[in-house]
Amino acid sequence: MGQAVDQARQERDLTRVALEADIDKLERRIRHELDWKARLRRDGPQIAAIAGAVVIVAVGVVVLRARFGRKPAAVVEATPSLDELARQVRELRTELHGKGDESRPLWMKLAIRGATAGAAAGASMAARRYAQRAGAESEHATAG
Repeated sequence: MGQAVDQARQERDLTRVALEADIDKLERRIRHELDWKARLRRDGPQIAAIAGAVVIVAVGVVVLRARFGRKPAAVVEATPSLDELARQVRELRTELHGKGDESRPLWMKLAIRGATAGAAAGASMAARRYAQRAGAESEHATAG
């Protein structure tokens, strides 16, 4: 029985020594991986190549957008306001109603009435969207 106890102690001591060696090896490996200077020496060229590629792509995108992507300021139109849209619809209505309907054929009269109804529906939809957007912006402003 004394021999079994000695053998168990010996196995436990050997296991402890093996675990300590494994822990030391693991600690050295972690320190090596976390050493940023050694990592920079080891991976420096790869990091520089990736950074260079990112800079080249970014500069290329900026140059291409400046050359091809943007419209001149004169071409870009501002979004019309609700008052402007209403004025344009009124002008279209007066223009369409001002011309003599009697001399036009039936298909033209129907087309004009359809266009008038479409313009009215479009103006109504634009007004609703404008009101919803204004309401959402005011809610966002009060919440923020």
